[in-house]
Amino acid sequence: MGNHLPTTDFLSFDDVQDRLVEAMLTCWRYPDRERGWQTLRCAWPEISRDVLAGDYDADGRDVISTDGAFRAASQTREDIAEMEEAFGWLDSVAPDDRKLIGLAIRELASGKREVPWRSLMPKLGVRMGVTGVQMRYSRTITAICNAVNRTNPSTDVSRR
Repeated sequence: MGNHLPTTDFLSFDDVQDRLVEAMLTCWRYPDRERGWQTLRCAWPEISRDVLAGDYDADGRDVISTDGAFRAASQTREDIAEMEEAFGWLDSVAPDDRKLIGLAIRELASGKREVPWRSLMPKLGVRMGVTGVQMRYSRTITAICNAVNRTNPSTDVSRR
């Protein structure tokens, strides 16, 4: 992290999505992930860890690492601040949409190039409508973009 657009630039759909992916990766690298999640202002912990999918073993250890050893990367205050800012964007999102965003971002953060929408549907309690789930995701990320850019003074035409 740390090499993002300055806060004075307009954030696009891809910028917001990338920042959320980076926030998820930072959260996963946090030395004490449980404590890190407790500091967040949204319901991200319930989204970013899927106990039923085997994301957490019986001893309480993470099983994200392929060799079984969890290695925390050093993080700066800027990394943590950017993570908290990105997670804070979800405060204004409806809980159902927040869950959708979290599940999709988790898939992207785990290295997938595309979100497997059909496999997310049961976790969302949806049986039909892959296109509808994709559209809901797009509308929610776009709403976050609009909210973030509305609070950004450099995007105000009257100030130019």
